Amino acid sequence: MNAVSHISSTATSNTCLAAALTAVGIPLAEKPFVRVVGDGIRGERTVWFFEPQSPCGKFQTKELIAAWHDEGWHIANPEHPFAYIKCALLNRERLVDKVKQDVPLACIKRRGKIAFIPLDASPATEDLFLRYL
Repeated sequence: MNAVSHISSTATSNTCLAAALTAVGIPLAEKPFVRVVGDGIRGERTVWFFEPQSPCGKFQTKELIAAWHDEGWHIANPEHPFAYIKCALLNRERLVDKVKQDVPLACIKRRGKIAFIPLDASPATEDLFLRYL
């Protein structure tokens, strides 16, 4: 294996995957990351680089990266520590996406009363809420 193939097989631009790898003890490489602009991407991305295995030898970086991308791996390996971490981080991503899809509420306080009005409320709905304040 040459140096370039080693680096590419133990690197990721997925920060959740990078966090999962460090959680099971996979060390970051000597040069832990690079920030990339251009390359057909909008803005900037970070690429994380890892050592090929955990210091104890129990976890192999390439195998865990493959497990991350395998949608059924955590089901087949439910007691593996990486499965718990993978599920937790994927659940976090889903929860954040759900929050981003929701319409925020404006908190209006008047005369000791509080109303929460959706930011996309119609003017008629806003008037209804504000009349009670």
